[in-house]
Order: sequence, then structure tokens, then C-alpha cells
Amino acid sequence: MTEDSVMARLMEIGLTSTEARVYVTLLKEEADAKRLSEQSGVPYSKIHTVLSRLIRKSLVEDRGGRPSVYATKRPSEGLLDYKRSVVADLEARLRGAEEALADLETARDSEKSDIWIIKNQEDILRRTYETLNNAEKEVKLALPVAPDWVVAALTPVLMRLKSEKILLRLLLTHDFPRDELRKLSDLANVKLRDKMFGGGIIVDNDEALLFIGSSGTAVNLAIWSNHAGLVQVARTYFDYLWEGSAAGSRP
Repeated sequence: MTEDSVMARLMEIGLTSTEARVYVTLLKEEADAKRLSEQSGVPYSKIHTVLSRLIRKSLVEDRGGRPSVYATKRPSEGLLDYKRSVVADLEARLRGAEEALADLETARDSEKSDIWIIKNQEDILRRTYETLNNAEKEVKLALPVAPDWVVAALTPVLMRLKSEKILLRLLLTHDFPRDELRKLSDLANVKLRDKMFGGGIIVDNDEALLFIGSSGTAVNLAIWSNHAGLVQVARTYFDYLWEGSAAGSRP
């Protein structure tokens, strides 16, 4: 195999053409930097830089002396050490890439949001259950009207949330039925106000179900979203109403 063929093979495994030339030259005999520069044709101003890279790649070693004499390791030994360093470097780069991709995926998922418009009572009730069941820390619930099914539908869920030590805040209007108010007051921190222009559920400050349309005692239009901006608006509105409301009593 010719020197050019050997150099080509070395370049295939990551050496530069200059590194390959210096390495092949040292394979013939050890040499100091000046002599190596003359034999390889690499300028003396660059030879120390090239030697440093070959030493880092575990292919060449400095045997000391004045001036320092350089030599290749046994090819089988040097290439094995070089392989280990290449594999270790590749694994480190792969770990870095995996971490970067994981961060990117997390950021993408956190930015991904949905907004759903819900137009009938059955679907609103189903989404209410789903939203409440996602709670892990806190539920803020504001009901501008009192549908006939509200206590029967919500009580089992609120009981479970209370048993799980989830903070429950319930905002109702003064005309809420007294018997139902008494039951809900046993399950949540309740406050009352004269009226609300809309209501909804905010769970863990991560998602919100907003009750938009109502007719009499029926909620017939709602919006669910986990969009950060919309949830923040809903949370701010709830907190404003909560601070200005009276504590609910249990007659």
C-alpha cells in the first residue's frame, strides 16, 4: 500500500491531511520537530501544533530530550487509543445533542396550546369533570349561575379533591340556593358576591374552563384552554373577584 493510500485511510478516520503526513513520516523513524518539518514538508511554524493534535489523539508520543524527540506508538496500540478517544468524544456529543433535543421538545410542548369552544351542556359537564380531575394543587371555581345539576355533579369530585388535600376555592353569587351552599361550604373555601359576568374553573394555573354563555340557570357556552395568556387572564379576574367578595356562610 502506498503512502498516499495510507494517508487517505488516516483521513477517513478523522485526521487532517497535514496530520496524516506527519504521522506517516514518523512511522519511518522518530525525529525532533525541526527534522520532522524537513522530512514531511510541513512548515516548522506549524509542526508543533500538528504534533500536539496527534499527541491528543494518542497516536504520537513525546519521548523527551533536548530537543524533544517524537515517535508514533505501535500502530495497533495507537489506533486503539485513538478509537477510544473518538468513541468517548462521540458519546459526549451525542449526550449533548440528546439533552438539547429534550430541552427543545420540552419547550415545544410547553408552547403548544389548545383552545376549544364547547356549545352544549353535556359536553360542558364532561369537560368540567376532565378539568377538575387534572388538579394536583389548586382549583378555583366560579359559578355565575346555579344549574340544577351543579351540586349533584360536582360534589363527588370536590370530595375527592378535598381528600387529596387540593386547595379548593369556590366563588358563588348571593342567590345561590342555601341548601346547596351549605353542602359546598363543607368541601371548599366559599365566597359570595352579588353577580359575576362569567365564571369558570382554573386548575393549577395551567388550564381554564370559562363559562361564557348562560340562559337562566343553564350554561350553554364555554371555552377550555391551556394557553398561558388566556389562563393568566382568567386567574387574574378570579383573584380580583375573590378579594372583593364576602365569605360564604353556612346557614
